[in-house]
Amino acid sequence: MQSRFFTVTPEKNPSIRIEVAAGHFATGSSHISHYIDISELKSSAVAAKNAARELAVPYLTSHYIDVIVCMEGTEIIAAYLADELMQSGPGVLNSDKEIRVLTPMHSANGNFIFHQNVQEKIFNKNVLILVASMSTGSTVNHAVECLSYYGGKLIGISAVFSAFPEIGGWQVHSLFSSEDIPDYCFYKPSECDMCSKGRKLDAIINSEGYTKI
Repeated sequence: MQSRFFTVTPEKNPSIRIEVAAGHFATGSSHISHYIDISELKSSAVAAKNAARELAVPYLTSHYIDVIVCMEGTEIIAAYLADELMQSGPGVLNSDKEIRVLTPMHSANGNFIFHQNVQEKIFNKNVLILVASMSTGSTVNHAVECLSYYGGKLIGISAVFSAFPEIGGWQVHSLFSSEDIPDYCFYKPSECDMCSKGRKLDAIINSEGYTKI
């Protein structure tokens, strides 16, 4: 598995990088052709800060943000993103204001929830959703539903990687897209082209990593 990885960097900032492996992988809701390892961006302070600097650009002068709801282990990136958005500068809307970073919990039935002590920090607040990787959009869709339930006001969606440029009518601001990964594709498990050709799964993957089969 390790021998399959190759490095992908965006043209706008070569200091940001992800590791990608081609194969046949299963998530909880899809089969995909590439595993995208974002662990460096989620664990390294330097890498997370570089990523946050780029992710902040679409919002610096255009959106008031009260809360960043971070998913899939993106807390470090989200904290640096909040810091970038609060920087002083001409036209920077969130200069010197408070931006909170919150992570929803999973309920017993698998839904996202916020505990009672943080619900007031969501209600009627401008919220930016940050995810690590969007291959099907199911995590973001559940996050949007959760946000709506608690009365938050969605103002944007950002991702380290996104397979598509928009979801539910919202533009997704991402550092990497499927165009950065040659031959990237994803399928419903029942419609997987790789399965139909008899190709066995290489690993089961989630936001934490992969388990070889």
